[in-house]
Amino acid sequence: MSARPALATLALGSVLLALGSGCGAEAEASPSEPETAPQDAAQVQPDAANDDADGALHYDPRKSLAPLVDSVGPSVVSIHASGRGRGFFSPGTEGSGSGFVYASDGIIVTNHHVVDGAERIQVRMHDGTGYDAEVLGSDAATDLAVLELEGARDLPALELGNSADLRVGDWVVAIGNPMGLDHSASVGILSGRGRGSLGLYADSYLDFLQTDADIAPGSSGGPLFDLRGAVVGITTAVGANSRPGFAIPASQAQPVIEQLRATGSVRRGWLGAASERGAQEGRGAVIGEVYAGTPAADAGLRPGDVVKRVDRTGIDDFDGLRGVIATLEPGHTVLLEVDRDGTSVELTAVLGDRPDSRTMRGLRPAPQRPMPRTTPTPPTGFGERLGIGARSHADGLEVATVEEGSLAEDLDLQVGDVLIELNGVSIRDPADVRDALGRSRGKVEVSLLRDGVKHNVTLERS
Repeated sequence: MSARPALATLALGSVLLALGSGCGAEAEASPSEPETAPQDAAQVQPDAANDDADGALHYDPRKSLAPLVDSVGPSVVSIHASGRGRGFFSPGTEGSGSGFVYASDGIIVTNHHVVDGAERIQVRMHDGTGYDAEVLGSDAATDLAVLELEGARDLPALELGNSADLRVGDWVVAIGNPMGLDHSASVGILSGRGRGSLGLYADSYLDFLQTDADIAPGSSGGPLFDLRGAVVGITTAVGANSRPGFAIPASQAQPVIEQLRATGSVRRGWLGAASERGAQEGRGAVIGEVYAGTPAADAGLRPGDVVKRVDRTGIDDFDGLRGVIATLEPGHTVLLEVDRDGTSVELTAVLGDRPDSRTMRGLRPAPQRPMPRTTPTPPTGFGERLGIGARSHADGLEVATVEEGSLAEDLDLQVGDVLIELNGVSIRDPADVRDALGRSRGKVEVSLLRDGVKHNVTLERS
């Protein structure tokens, strides 16, 4: 099967997708041995090349990486796609890439761009055994695809590692099929992390790892290993002159792979907010716009808010916020830690399902402050220091009006909210509000129902 060069120059001019086998260039088939041992080399036992019960490889990387390559190599596959009618190839052309065994019953992971538009996919194992494959699911936004081999069983599957634990300077090993040279291995270090989408995709959720391990055309979809043999990345792109290489972090890839395997597609959580243009990175996700009728609007997020954390995950910028939210499924409830004009506020959001691009274009900004709704009956009481008009409700105290400039407005309470607890005190009448606020000590915590969904809001005075 012949192959045509298939390097595609995309939005970032110096970064290329490592798509197909190419001609007229050589790729090294042997790894360069690292000159010095990694910090944890003392924990690795020499002279043994097999896995132990906990999955750690025992060998001396100062002598050779051959035990690692011997152990994981049989799980790396070459992929040949033909008859493409879309994607990066014109009809009738062929291309190749790499992949690895994710599950022993014939589940293979590779890149979306390796199989996009293919009419026929063939996968070849390390021992030369060939299989026909079909695409179970493919996701352009993360450049991941999951294949199923026909009639395969008892294949040697690889383990996905925790790429979040990687540090710049850690040794990594890439195995793939550059330029059609099956099972070529190369070694390098992790030379960078958190590289964002690099402009390769218009609507991407990728956050690349960077490595100086050799990743050449035809390597796409192959595994990037740590020295214990766990897959910490999935190679996908190379820079100009094949330096540096980039890989999808395994921790980011795993939930996507599981969704593709189970359903064939990916559902992503969605807030419904946009970033502020020119916002300084590193201070959090600065909200520039909140769209009407979205989870962000329902949660009380406002333009100018700075999201610092989502649940327990720190947020450096808006891309970080978008990426974290996208890893969660619609319906998931998240706690947002927000800096609002120097005051720490906690908001609860129930994530929505990310709409299609046409729906996204039709979104309109939400009003910054909710307008009080007229009510058929006057409120039965008033929380004097909170700044609300309220009436009795089966679950607590229903907000009827919100006073401008009040503590309630700072808490972003809205007409129709039902207060359940205030500073740990169950709320049933206005007297409960006054008693609870007497316990505030500079911090107010509110539990409330909004449209039947429970929210927790915290306001702490600086």
